Amino acid sequence: MRLSYLPAAVLSAALAACAGTPAPAEPGVAPDPAAPAERPAGKIGADQVGKVSPVPAFKGIGEHWSIDIQASGDMQHTVALTWGSGSYSAKGQARYNGQPADAPSSLIVLSGALDTAQGAKPMIIEIVRKDCTDDGDRPHQHSVSVRVEGMDPPLQGCGDLAVY
Repeated sequence: MRLSYLPAAVLSAALAACAGTPAPAEPGVAPDPAAPAERPAGKIGADQVGKVSPVPAFKGIGEHWSIDIQASGDMQHTVALTWGSGSYSAKGQARYNGQPADAPSSLIVLSGALDTAQGAKPMIIEIVRKDCTDDGDRPHQHSVSVRVEGMDPPLQGCGDLAVY
């Protein structure tokens, strides 16, 4: 096949597809503003193959407290905890170490540390898939328990896992 017979737009799109870059816009055609500017790189490390945290994101609430968990990669999560009706807050890190052998499949356990004003405190977060109703009578799909060294009793509440 001779390339001179292909229209310039088709040739440009074909070359761009082979190179993995977006094709240039045709003259007089506005680019789609909803289209992503760049394709995400679909690369993962060898240590990430087959390992996915069951907690991409989670928001939980209880009486006078709230927690926000975000996956940060490699089974690690950032945690933001607020308690005392907003009087206290701290951030920390938690890791998903896999399903405990003797635990039900509905249980997710994250362990780590919360950076408080008194220093780093060990923390365990347990998320269980079961219907839960908060103090405002709003339904949630999970119950959550947060234990931080020095905080008694453990924080109990409801929450929702992000679904992608």
